[in-house]
Amino acid sequence: MEKQNSPSNQLNETITITEENELLKFIITHFPHKKRPILKSILSGGQIKVNNQPTTQFNHPLKKGDEVTVNWNKPAKKVKLSHLNIIFEDEYLIVIEKAEGLLSVASLKEKKKTAIQILKDHMEKVDSKVKVHVVHRLEREVSGILIFAKTSEVQQKLQESWETYITDRKYMGVVEGKVKKEEDTLKNYLMSNKNNQVFVVDSPEGATETITHFKVVKQSNAFSMLEFTLESGFKNQIRVQMQHYGHPITGDKKYKARKNPLGRVALHASMIEMIHPVTGKKLKFELVAPANFRNLVAKG
Repeated sequence: MEKQNSPSNQLNETITITEENELLKFIITHFPHKKRPILKSILSGGQIKVNNQPTTQFNHPLKKGDEVTVNWNKPAKKVKLSHLNIIFEDEYLIVIEKAEGLLSVASLKEKKKTAIQILKDHMEKVDSKVKVHVVHRLEREVSGILIFAKTSEVQQKLQESWETYITDRKYMGVVEGKVKKEEDTLKNYLMSNKNNQVFVVDSPEGATETITHFKVVKQSNAFSMLEFTLESGFKNQIRVQMQHYGHPITGDKKYKARKNPLGRVALHASMIEMIHPVTGKKLKFELVAPANFRNLVAKG
């Protein structure tokens, strides 16, 4: 393996791969003098690039000839704006962490305090030539990962071929009550009415079939923390399905939650795995669930 100077001599170190491996296994073997928690932290913090593309994927496949660059400096801080943080940005995409209570795009009642307007105002100061385009949305009440495009071409690619480029999505949520099954799959037909209320129907006619998988992460008698994996995308999908399942998302008054201990809907878009629509590289964005999700279950 070709190796540049040691970490003590410079902040960036590049290694050329001579045989197939997985990223985490490789860096643990290559840097035996470094403690595993430190290496995992560097990887999860986005301080490692493969062929100049950042990755946080522990099992990212390495091929002969790939270049792995490790940044031993402290990770760059997220760009913090009002109600959102920019967690990834290149010349084609902006990926943010959206706070609960913030609209993704403008509505009839709210036009200024939205994620896209905050980003547009920010980019106007940074580079006025860059435009921000909506790719998808998160409900106002939900926090987590949200993707925007910097060109209309990238926006169109992602919107028209969403299932091609978005390979995995996960949410973390806290529901009311103790869920009996450790994991389950929810299959329902959903419809929405003119008042934007989404509901389960028995017939597929005029409806959309939705599929959500969940597994229990932590639970008590009062609350259960679940990880959701989506196979489909429909407005309020998880919220409606969990109400129908008998365990509404806590704080979700719209869908019959009885309690609101956190002062919010306890649902968080925690992971998106995707293929970059321009470079073709695999990207994975992960956010831990808010600490009060786990604390609430522990207290319950």
